[in-house]
Amino acid sequence: MTEWFAGTLERHDAVRSITKASARTLLVERKGITPITIAPVATGYLETQDVEHILNDQAVTIICLVPKEAHYAWEARELAESLGSTTQTVKEVFTYLSWVDPRPLVDKNVDFARNRLAQHSRVDGIRMICEASMELFRDGLSNIVIAIDYQYEFSEEALVGAIKRHPQANAIMNVNPNGRPTEAALEHARHAKIGLFNYTELMGALNYDGNTFLNYRPPERPRRHLPRPR
Repeated sequence: MTEWFAGTLERHDAVRSITKASARTLLVERKGITPITIAPVATGYLETQDVEHILNDQAVTIICLVPKEAHYAWEARELAESLGSTTQTVKEVFTYLSWVDPRPLVDKNVDFARNRLAQHSRVDGIRMICEASMELFRDGLSNIVIAIDYQYEFSEEALVGAIKRHPQANAIMNVNPNGRPTEAALEHARHAKIGLFNYTELMGALNYDGNTFLNYRPPERPRRHLPRPR
């Protein structure tokens, strides 16, 4: 895993060279900025005990989850940050490798969703669960768990994968502004009692509870009737 990840990381524009700092960590020399150390791991779900085990062996800048479908508990990230490190997915590492200090940064789509949802008048607070899901505390309504995804065509297969990764989720928000769910995905979501929304739809749905929340769709705008040419 370490050797494969090193070969992939070497192709990044910000990387000058990569050497092994130890059997399980990499020293990444970056162009014009300070070097960092990365510990690539292959676990499917990174938890606090994993962070303790890794950082007890050696201090690293980033613990990176290499498998595409893997994710980390937010508590694990908070623990890593308290110890001067952080946890990130491969996408997060590649996105922020050219930043002087990439440790505080999270996926741009998650950051967008978290900031916008926090501004909703019904939302009293947000608790991150993992790198792509969060619990929303709502004024006068039940708490809900939102999972963040990014798809061009949100297929039934994509929905099944999202539900598997985020079994606590009440709803999935597709933050791709051009993304569209397939009819099969919407039908599956109805049977699974999971809301499948884009950004605009979710912001409206947050005002409701129960089935009204799950099945919410914004009202259609009235068509403008242009005057007939004389």
